[in-house]
Amino acid sequence: MPDPGDPFDGSDQTAPVLLVEGAEFTGLLALDGPARIEGRLRGVVIGPGPLRIGPRANVEARVETDVLVVAGVLAGEVRASQRIALEATARVRGDLSTPSFSLAEGALLEGRCTAGRRARPDGGGAESDPNPKGPSA
Repeated sequence: MPDPGDPFDGSDQTAPVLLVEGAEFTGLLALDGPARIEGRLRGVVIGPGPLRIGPRANVEARVETDVLVVAGVLAGEVRASQRIALEATARVRGDLSTPSFSLAEGALLEGRCTAGRRARPDGGGAESDPNPKGPSA
């Protein structure tokens, strides 16, 4: 069930479109709130978001945001501090790091995904547990 406060719960039409379908941008895109990309972008995307990459979008970028929803094509390194969701039409190539990850049936992911509550914020692998609970000796 979608979160009523989630701007990408299926009613994402209210998020401003930063790059319309057919438009192209190369460089640094700094987010200052919810946004959608529907066109072609190459470069870096940084900011709190949330960010939605639309079904006809093509993004080749390093992305750092809170929440990322992908329905189009994305290639690059991605770090999301809250969650990443790949919709059925998503085609993603690259390394993803996030505490929460969802992959819809039909989505394609080529690369490495580090997900879970203990995913490191620097994009590395999972943090080691300083107090592992194993059999006692």
